[in-house]
Amino acid sequence: MRPDFPDVLIHASESAVKQHPRYQAAKSGDAEAAVRLVEETINAAQLEPLRAFLGGRQPTLVSVHALEDEGVNAIPEVFAEALAKSLGLPHASGIVQANIVGHTGADGYARLARQPALRARCIRTQTM
Repeated sequence: MRPDFPDVLIHASESAVKQHPRYQAAKSGDAEAAVRLVEETINAAQLEPLRAFLGGRQPTLVSVHALEDEGVNAIPEVFAEALAKSLGLPHASGIVQANIVGHTGADGYARLARQPALRARCIRTQTM
């Protein structure tokens, strides 16, 4: 790993998420399937190291809405909402991905290394 690359806290392995019975529906835009997937794969043990990393800062969590062949992936939005609620942070929706980054089949680190360009659609901020 590069020395200038930030620390990463993994909540679940990519294979655990992709093998979840609700993964395909959630990736295709089914919000209820995404809620179940996130509830069953989020790693509560990673919340305290994340809280410590934040050091009292209150960043707004932003999820990336990626348009998939099947629809708009609901997983990032639901995951950001779950983190915001667990950590007492504000959450903004309405930020959309403006480019194609080719993450299909990529591992977690490749996904972090190839970041999407983002643009604001209609921003609404929520505090959980």
